[in-house]
Amino acid sequence: MNILAAMNTGLKTGNPVSSRVSNRKNSNSSTRTSIFYANDIHGQIPKMQRIYAASLQHAVNAKKDGADALRLCSGDTFIGSDEKRDSVAAKFLDLAKFDAQALGNHEFDITVSVCGKLLKDSDVKVLGMNLNFPEAPSDLSKKVLRSTIVEGEHGEKYGLIGLQPPDMNSRIKDKKHLEGITIDDYEQTKIELQQEVNKLKAQGLNKIILLSHTGNKFEKEIAQTVSGIDVILGGHSHDLIYDVVQGENLFYSPEGEPVVITQAGRDGNHFGVLNLEFNDKGQITYVQNNVIETNTHAPNMIISKAVDGILGESKKIGTLRYVDPLPANNIMEENPWADFVADALRHQLDSDIVLINSANFRGSVDLGTVTELDISSIFPFNNKLFKVKINEKDLVDAIKLGGKTLSSENKKPGIIQVSGLTYTLDAQGNLTDLCLVDKMGKKTPIDVNNPNPNKYICAIYDEFMLKGGDNMDMLKRKDDEIIERYPFDKDKPTIDYIQSLPQPFDVRKDGRIQILM
Repeated sequence: MNILAAMNTGLKTGNPVSSRVSNRKNSNSSTRTSIFYANDIHGQIPKMQRIYAASLQHAVNAKKDGADALRLCSGDTFIGSDEKRDSVAAKFLDLAKFDAQALGNHEFDITVSVCGKLLKDSDVKVLGMNLNFPEAPSDLSKKVLRSTIVEGEHGEKYGLIGLQPPDMNSRIKDKKHLEGITIDDYEQTKIELQQEVNKLKAQGLNKIILLSHTGNKFEKEIAQTVSGIDVILGGHSHDLIYDVVQGENLFYSPEGEPVVITQAGRDGNHFGVLNLEFNDKGQITYVQNNVIETNTHAPNMIISKAVDGILGESKKIGTLRYVDPLPANNIMEENPWADFVADALRHQLDSDIVLINSANFRGSVDLGTVTELDISSIFPFNNKLFKVKINEKDLVDAIKLGGKTLSSENKKPGIIQVSGLTYTLDAQGNLTDLCLVDKMGKKTPIDVNNPNPNKYICAIYDEFMLKGGDNMDMLKRKDDEIIERYPFDKDKPTIDYIQSLPQPFDVRKDGRIQILM
């Protein structure tokens, strides 16, 4: 069905001017619904506190406008293996009164057992249609539903289904954390999704919402090949989808009914409010998609006290005066916070170079007072650091592999952020030059075409890279190449470094990574 045909059936789109449903009088046969949605918050506790405040305001606005208010999350609220931090994320979902969440891959950075313990008493419904659990029951298997039904304030019922990423095994820190859970592949997921939709429709449901942590490419495919879904609240691919545009996030099912896809980026920097009207057949006749910056809302006392109750009050460590803007794509450009942190590690732990995978950075810090929590939120994975000996060849091979991100279809694994080095990539991601930079600023070129496999450099990087994460097997080290093991992640030396600086301090990038376009 083309857009003209859609208009002929009454589908209209609204301007995304606010988080309020537009003030239009309902017809007797229409249902007005307002969905507050979030995805890929990645354990960003400062952002959760702001999203919590926004969710309360959304409920007030929806009630004033006579709309059913739903609050839904498409996964990756947890991140990393710190149980206390993930406890905060679970508490946030409850306090913000989310109706349901899908599990993402980062919910399994902790083990299934710990994840189940954190969620078993939650009021939030947990959805996972394409997860296959071992026969022995667990807290998580007893909690996870393939689908569920929720009822709005005005008696309307909505069917909710949740999906996990079929590429789960390649997107988690340790496959052992799945404890025997398997995930259906893409084709099987589509088959079972249609069956689950059909079950809900057989119960009289005609408004069905999919909470998907499968990525935008697959979500577009689902919209056009699976019948009966009205809304896909997306996740996993970190897309920031504004407005409603045919062919981008407005599609038509095999039955010719409109399907709207949303996604609110990553790291809790944005959330969304999707305003809808359905006719008596459960077809969308009006849609307005609002994507809102989280920083436009301030945290309130309730959520702040809840966080402090779990983590303890966070200590002030400095005052941030200025920070360069984060890159549009965090894993494809030099990151000012990466420069700052890598320099901090190099200074505090005394190494020649520091390597950090771009995807390890989650979010930024607001100007003004900086606390220990602010810094630890940037590194939620809790990966321990190592000081190692690395030869020139392995170093060059690692940076070349990161450079391939620029020309890869899925934009993975991300360029390597550095200290003690400068390098240049061409537009295709090929490494054209690389220099060591000593602590006095002197540059020594490394031959990127014939690096010396017998010349070693002292480097700091974390256990994810040490284990060859993101296919960087060249960064694996033998025992005699490990100089020192540290019992902490990047946050501790960064906090110590900030405390040693004159205050206030700035965070700026300096062009150590050049990409020639």
